Amino acid sequence: MRRIAIGLMILALAGLPAMAQRGAEKPPDPQEMQKKREAEALDRQYKSTLERTNRQDVAPARTDPWANMRGTTDTPKR
Repeated sequence: MRRIAIGLMILALAGLPAMAQRGAEKPPDPQEMQKKREAEALDRQYKSTLERTNRQDVAPARTDPWANMRGTTDTPKR
């Protein structure tokens, strides 16, 4: 009986540090909260900019970089 009581006391004492850590959460710092809000706002701005620039309905203008180098069909070949 004595061994069982000692064993239970050891198990109870071993669990105390784990229980103490659960209650050790401190409230968030106001500066940390402000930084988190600013980071979220910046992320929202970034995503909205990406959405505006990646729209599929706006087709890019196709240009021919060699247009000035080619001759017309009327010019004879050498």
